[in-house]
Amino acid sequence: MEIRQIRYFLAVQETGSFTKAAEKMFVTQPALSAAVKTLEEELGVELLRRSHKRVTLTPSGVRFRDRAFAILAECSAARKELMDEKDRRQIRIGVLDTLNTPPVNQLLHEFHTTYPDIQVHLHSGSKDELANKLGQNKVDMLLTSLLDELQGDNQIPLYQERFHLLVSTQHELANRNSVRLADLHGLPFVLRKNCEVLNEGKRMFLTEQAQPHITCRTDNDSWSLTMVRNNLAAAIMAETISEPGTVSIPIVDFGLVRTVGCLWRDHCDQETVSIFTAFAAQDSWRGLSQLG
Repeated sequence: MEIRQIRYFLAVQETGSFTKAAEKMFVTQPALSAAVKTLEEELGVELLRRSHKRVTLTPSGVRFRDRAFAILAECSAARKELMDEKDRRQIRIGVLDTLNTPPVNQLLHEFHTTYPDIQVHLHSGSKDELANKLGQNKVDMLLTSLLDELQGDNQIPLYQERFHLLVSTQHELANRNSVRLADLHGLPFVLRKNCEVLNEGKRMFLTEQAQPHITCRTDNDSWSLTMVRNNLAAAIMAETISEPGTVSIPIVDFGLVRTVGCLWRDHCDQETVSIFTAFAAQDSWRGLSQLG
């Protein structure tokens, strides 16, 4: 059964004539008649009662007419839905695992509020995973940690932030205004394997001859926060991390920072990427101090 056959059948029942139906459907009368006859043979019933005066519906034709209208209505609805989906603007953003932070959440919220017609699809992952997704066109752009030494036309920095010591409000260091790496020697500590400055941080600990006691190794920041919140360990995390029951303390001799920004493919001309990056480059959405 073909949609074309159904349309021809409905045209005949509407006009009462194969000739008029053929004119209505812009086909030859023999072609239309053959298509309707094939439909009847496939269904195993006679749908039309043919006469010289007027073609009318048989009882089977009456029952099939209602089905035919429903079939065409479903086809039309499916086509409209697919066309709407095709025309709907969207952007696929890869977000670095460690960027579940208030500034990034605020950016995404403000963008959605400003451009509610653009669907935002988020894909989280490590730097390597996101780089692969961008290269394979599985995402349109990235919100990630940028390398300061690499600059180009396919990225814009949004803000910089330092790394702080994050401890429970019950931790022995919770009331300190600042700490040094030496203060962390021997303390229970979370090793965040997904940290962008992990290797540099290790070297700084070695330089200061400070060796915290690693009690948790994880690439999932939710577990890091659980350990900290329950006062089971401390962690070094970005200063914008906000978690109830914790305190963020500056580390005076840990000078590493990260630059958070947008990154996209070279020569990308996608409209929604341009809209998002232009919006992200504005100052209105963020409460942090600007890049110097």
